Amino acid sequence: MAKEFTLTENGYDPIEVDKYIDMIQSEYHNAVAWGEENEAKYEKLRKEMEELGVYFTIDENNQSEAIEKIFGELKSTVARIKDEADRKAVEIVEQANEKAKLIVRQAMENSVELRTENTKIMKNLESVNKMISVVLEKGSY
Repeated sequence: MAKEFTLTENGYDPIEVDKYIDMIQSEYHNAVAWGEENEAKYEKLRKEMEELGVYFTIDENNQSEAIEKIFGELKSTVARIKDEADRKAVEIVEQANEKAKLIVRQAMENSVELRTENTKIMKNLESVNKMISVVLEKGSY
């Protein structure tokens, strides 16, 4: 980046030089911050991938290969997670079906018990009704 400064009696214009130095320093600090930010992102990604069981190293000689390997491993990891989720979903549905069958069976058993109890109650009511009818016919209690 070539920069020309205005010449004064004592050399270059100090205000222009100072502004230029300030700009260079600002760009330098921005570049350092950008590098630190990218390093932090890289480290975060590396840790996340480690948690997923993906390990890799990148150097100048194997960047493309490493990127392809990373994507391959990510694709494999995603497929594995999807398969596990599908398996768990099937398991949950099977458990829900079993629970539903149990609930229906219990409801049917309760229904049979209630019908049996109702039949007994109706027979008892008929007996009580007959007894009341006999007492009323005799006219005495």
